Amino acid sequence: AIGCEMLKNWALMGVGCGPDGHVHVTDMDRIEKSNLSRQFLFRNTDIDKFKASTAADAAKAMNPALNITAYQEKVAAETEHLFGDDFYDKLSGVCTALDNVEARLYVDQRCLFYRLPMLESGTLGTKGNTQIVVPHLTENYGATRDPPEKSIPICTLKNFPNQIQ
Repeated sequence: AIGCEMLKNWALMGVGCGPDGHVHVTDMDRIEKSNLSRQFLFRNTDIDKFKASTAADAAKAMNPALNITAYQEKVAAETEHLFGDDFYDKLSGVCTALDNVEARLYVDQRCLFYRLPMLESGTLGTKGNTQIVVPHLTENYGATRDPPEKSIPICTLKNFPNQIQ
C-alpha cells in the first residue's frame, strides 16, 4: 500500500521524469484479491499479475513522461548480480516500502555501504514506520530492532468484525 501511494505521488510530482530522472521499483509478489482494497493502482483484472510491473504501468499511465523500470526480484544477497555496484552507482537515493524486517535491514546496509540517503518506510502487521536515513549522519534503520515478525502479515488476514458479541 505504501509503495503504490509513493509511485502515485512521484508520477504526479514528476519525480523520475526528464533526461536524468528514473525510478526503479521491484517486488516479486503477485497481486491477490486482498490487495485490491488497499493498493489502489491495482484492479480486478490485475489479479495474479506481478505487482511491480502493474504498478509501474499504472504510474506511467498517470504521467507518460515517467521513466520507470520494474523488476520482479527481491533485493537481497542472492540478487547482487542484478542489484550490485552498477545499479547502486546510478542512484541518488533509495525509498523503501517493505513489509519484512530482513529486507529492511539488508537495504539499510546497502544504503550505508553506498552512502545513499534512504527514506525507509514500511509495515509490520498493523504497524507502520518511516525514517529518514542519511548515512553516517543520522541513525540508520538497523540501529534499533523491531519485534519478531508473526508468520503471516496481519494485513493479509481478514480484519473485519463478523460476530456479534
